[in-house]
Amino acid sequence: MSLLKCPKCGEMFSDSYKTCPFCEEDEAFANGGKKPVNPGRRVHRQKSPSILGPTLVLVLVLVAGVLLYTLIGSGKSGDDRPDPPKNPTEDVDPNQPATPTVKLSLDQTALELTVGGTGKLTATGAEGITWTSSNAGAAAVGEDGTVTAVAAGTATISASAEGADPVTCTVTVKEAPKKDLVLRSIYQSEGTPLEQFAMWAGDPAVPMTVDGTDSPVQWSTEDSSIATINSDGEVTAVKSGKTMVVAVVDGQTLKCEILVYDR
Repeated sequence: MSLLKCPKCGEMFSDSYKTCPFCEEDEAFANGGKKPVNPGRRVHRQKSPSILGPTLVLVLVLVAGVLLYTLIGSGKSGDDRPDPPKNPTEDVDPNQPATPTVKLSLDQTALELTVGGTGKLTATGAEGITWTSSNAGAAAVGEDGTVTAVAAGTATISASAEGADPVTCTVTVKEAPKKDLVLRSIYQSEGTPLEQFAMWAGDPAVPMTVDGTDSPVQWSTEDSSIATINSDGEVTAVKSGKTMVVAVVDGQTLKCEILVYDR
């Protein structure tokens, strides 16, 4: 027995059949007949559903989700990400001064005085304030903030306290304007300067005065062996000769010549 191939349906069948049993079967079924239970060797099998398709789709979806998450996460810039909390001890410079806990304030930041004058500075905001001057030769400062003008120049007065930044005031000291002072004896008219006068040895003392000031006067003579003068400005002739009466007041020096004669 051998096998033959049907030229119509292409099925292989035994040569014991005169015609292709598969084609006969199909024709009978097409004409309304019942399909035989065992239609020869060709069995029409219904393919069972495969789970490969849905599984593959699910795997692809998962893989796409992972890739998308990775791309989005890695694409964020550093500015979009919150900074990690810092350790409070990090980035601390041990040489950096501590932040002041007390704030000082000064009632004046600039002060102008004349030589011999005084001014008062007041600092608030702390106790135990220390006062210093950068140039005590021009302006000195006391423990209570009183500034004394010593000589023409400038100085920086500083007030400091523990736990506070110091505050400063710039002090400018100027020469006092010269007054129009007049040295004379009390026997002359007020405002009339006395440049020279004569006395006799043994005469009563001659009182001197300085017009134009209420300040105390420092009196002296250049040669006390010829004439003397006391703190009240009274001149006494001692012996014949010539000397000068000197009056120092308000930063000025005034002089007058005395001629002494013997009797």
